[in-house]
Amino acid sequence: MRILTLIALIFVLFTANAYASDDVFVVQDIKAEATAKSAVAAREIAFNKALSRSFKLLTTRLVSKDQQDTISIPTSDEIAGMVLDFEITSEKSSRTSYRATYTIRYNKQDIRNYFGQQQVTYTDISGQSLLVIPFLQMGNQTILWNAQNPFLSGWQESLNQKNALTKIVVPINDLQDMIDIKDNEALTYKKENIARMISRYHAKEAVILIASPSNGIENLQTSPLNIYIYKTHNSYPEYIETLEIRPSSRADIVSKSIKETKRFLQDEWKRQYSTTPSEGLKTYNVVVRFPTIDQWVKTKTVLEQNIGKESIALKSLRTKEATLQINFAGNINSLDLSLRRAGYALRPVGAGYFEIYAAN
Repeated sequence: MRILTLIALIFVLFTANAYASDDVFVVQDIKAEATAKSAVAAREIAFNKALSRSFKLLTTRLVSKDQQDTISIPTSDEIAGMVLDFEITSEKSSRTSYRATYTIRYNKQDIRNYFGQQQVTYTDISGQSLLVIPFLQMGNQTILWNAQNPFLSGWQESLNQKNALTKIVVPINDLQDMIDIKDNEALTYKKENIARMISRYHAKEAVILIASPSNGIENLQTSPLNIYIYKTHNSYPEYIETLEIRPSSRADIVSKSIKETKRFLQDEWKRQYSTTPSEGLKTYNVVVRFPTIDQWVKTKTVLEQNIGKESIALKSLRTKEATLQINFAGNINSLDLSLRRAGYALRPVGAGYFEIYAAN
């Protein structure tokens, strides 16, 4: 099928508000240009380029780095068959050239099927932020809020990539932040304080970063730098990884460390919430407790909208409790995160069952 036929079939110019800002299957700000014998021919060539670039960006977003090279990029016609719709946000043309910026929305089931054929793991869970708390180690001490910490200001000033899977947020250094975690509490924080910060910043979870210059802060730009990464979801800090950042004449080491740490955190998110296509659907037994029938109807509607009506089977219904069987293509963390986007969450209740509850 020719690309111009696709353009004729799809209603292209719709409002940008049609896109959800956290839709992982929407790729924005794709620029492409081409020259040809006519503007029409140049337009088709440019659109082919936009399709290829957007698909590569989508793959980078959803698939972990170690598997990206194993995916064969489909042809423009094959990619076009997975496009749900698109928008041309700006364009300019002459008799022999065409230039445009596109927003392309993919059909999520077509993309899932394609990844399944390629036998790669992927994650399509987003809509949650990751709170990053960047400390600086100076000798035997750590500092966070002190003006001597260039990593806090560097993270605060860094921008989220438009097509990144996970949004990263950084504390703003207000009074409540300084009460919740102090300079010397990088690894001795109070769990309830971290939970309060996660809630305040509307994040899914938090990570502690400790930047440790190998030769002192005064030689920061000329010596290797270690970034120690810890998760905080347990009652104690859980060590994840150490990133070694080498100095470079082309980049400030603080900026370079932020860029490389972001790349690692995005990949870690993909690994944590990845789905293996070959595993197929998994079945989860869940309980929903409700004070009134109206609340049950509301909860059931939200679940059907976010998981799919066909994926939910009602096993039993009592006065204030329902038992469901949910078929879901992903692990329990992915299901929990999908529910959290709708204001609900999961917790184990024993005997292989989980409870769905309102996440306040």
